[in-house]
Amino acid sequence: MNYSEDQISFMVQKMQNDKEKMLFLLNYDQKHHEKINELFNIDLKDAPVGGETLTFCKTVFKIKNVNLTIKKIEQQGDIDLVGKDKNGVDFIWTRIYPKGHWSLMSKRPGARQILGDIRINLDKTLGIETKTKSWMIKSILYVMNLLGKDIKLIDLNFQNPLDLLKNKTM
Repeated sequence: MNYSEDQISFMVQKMQNDKEKMLFLLNYDQKHHEKINELFNIDLKDAPVGGETLTFCKTVFKIKNVNLTIKKIEQQGDIDLVGKDKNGVDFIWTRIYPKGHWSLMSKRPGARQILGDIRINLDKTLGIETKTKSWMIKSILYVMNLLGKDIKLIDLNFQNPLDLLKNKTM
């Protein structure tokens, strides 16, 4: 079952509000403006309800204080530490699967949906990776809310996995 026109209209309006908020509050160089706009270009027309096209998304922020950022991230109930190395700390952002989710994993007791990966590097950068544009938007807004003006967007990329496969077969 695909999204109805009303559902698409509602989501487009919500994305427009999120975009305005992000463009107004996010600290970034003008060279990233086009990429931020492209991030909000999500085609839901043929997507099943609750679904979205798989898109590998990655963003990097410059942060002011590594230890304070780690402390703030560790205090979040939906973000868990998964590892440390000499260069930084890795976290995973999860949630309980929404009721009626299509994934077979959602049927397992205690199963959690992975929303994204977060890495805080000792070089004062914070990276986020997600598998959809909408989760990247939510991740950026989440980090903006958590860290405020202590972050600056320095990189934003996304790629359709089909493009990766095309490049490998050529």
